[in-house]
Amino acid sequence: MQAKWSVEDEPLPQWLEELEPQATNIRRDLELEELQTLLEELPGIFERKFEQRLQPVLEQQQLLLAENERLRAQVERLLPQPGEVRLRFPDKRPPSPTRALEAMPPLLRLIRGGRSDVGLLPIGEWEDPTHR
Repeated sequence: MQAKWSVEDEPLPQWLEELEPQATNIRRDLELEELQTLLEELPGIFERKFEQRLQPVLEQQQLLLAENERLRAQVERLLPQPGEVRLRFPDKRPPSPTRALEAMPPLLRLIRGGRSDVGLLPIGEWEDPTHR
């Protein structure tokens, strides 16, 4: 039978034991260099991540600015120019009860008790301008 031989059973040579602390220091220095490199890359990583998240916000802002410009141009087109006369035509739809109440003279509003559901229809002969 043959005995099993392993490297772990033999003692380390003296020169190898002397180099072990140097190897440990070199490993530690390499790890520190790797960590330093990662730390130097960290601001760039954060900046790229921030730009990725900011991009949709900037696109939305551009869309809103374009919409704002379009609406401003539309308002500008619709505003009367200096010296321009615009005619106002009465609404073709019947006035709403609240608008009708606001349009009534104050005395008529008082007579009708401030009710908006009454509308503008005459309630007596003295209110009817067509009555003679």
